[in-house]
Amino acid sequence: MKINIPVIRDNPTPVENFTDYSKNFLLDETVITDISVTDEKTHDTDFYKIEISKSQFKNCTFNSCNFERSTFTDIIFRSCDFSGSCFSGSFFERCKFISCKGIGIDMTDTLLKHIVFEHCNMTYSNFDKTKFSDVVFLSVNFTEVSMSEAKILRFKADNSKFIKNNFFKTMLSKIDFTGNEFLKPTISMPPVELKGATVDVFQAADLLTLFGVEVKQ
Repeated sequence: MKINIPVIRDNPTPVENFTDYSKNFLLDETVITDISVTDEKTHDTDFYKIEISKSQFKNCTFNSCNFERSTFTDIIFRSCDFSGSCFSGSFFERCKFISCKGIGIDMTDTLLKHIVFEHCNMTYSNFDKTKFSDVVFLSVNFTEVSMSEAKILRFKADNSKFIKNNFFKTMLSKIDFTGNEFLKPTISMPPVELKGATVDVFQAADLLTLFGVEVKQ
């Protein structure tokens, strides 16, 4: 699977106060582009329908902020914290999340195309009805995340944790869970979601317990 990487120019414009900087763009409904934001910290701020492209964010904190129905193209997020924020109905294309935290974020009904999550903590977040296309997870903690009724087209994961996930009505065909932790998912009975997925023998033994089958070690 080939992932298209973010396209960012070498010297984007530094922005010291992104919250204030973005206000006119939000008011005019215009796209923010070619900027670099470092050490921004804001809480409970409304960025509804913001559009950002060809930019990078480093060491930023956006806790409990509203990014509903926003658009992000060609973005690198590095060591950022989005915990508790809402991205429902948003669009992401050619973005990288590196060493980021997204505990409890709302990503319902979003579209993710050519996205990489690397060394990220996404525990307790909500990806219900999200569409995944060419998405890679590298060392991602996806524990107790809800991802029901999602659509997955070309997805790869390595060294990630898929523990107690709600995969109800999310077809996991062609996804290889070997090399990851995959335990105690919530699925249908019969488990149509797992048809065509690849697991190792230890993961298979855990899945059998969902049917009341005891496996001797």
